[in-house]
Amino acid sequence: LRRSFRPSKTPIWLTDYVVQPMKSTVPYPVSQHISYNQSPSDYRASLAAYSAIVEPRTFKEASVYPNWIEAMQAEVSALQDNNTWSLVNVPQGKVPIGCK
Repeated sequence: LRRSFRPSKTPIWLTDYVVQPMKSTVPYPVSQHISYNQSPSDYRASLAAYSAIVEPRTFKEASVYPNWIEAMQAEVSALQDNNTWSLVNVPQGKVPIGCK
């Protein structure tokens, strides 16, 4: 059985996703055994820039940052423009359901 020489690419529908790393519970993290001191400074700078991005986990956290507020407004606008949903008032005497 031979392996294809065709270069593999990420499927197009996955190119828009940005995934934050999950918290690890590894008993012996590799970060305790390697050092980036010997790495080129531009590589270390890019690593620092990527590690500085922290994705908010709640609306309360996100609503503090102007760029997240703008992103949330754009998302709601897109949903309304596409007629995916429409915002309505809660009927009197009814309680809206929560979400995670």
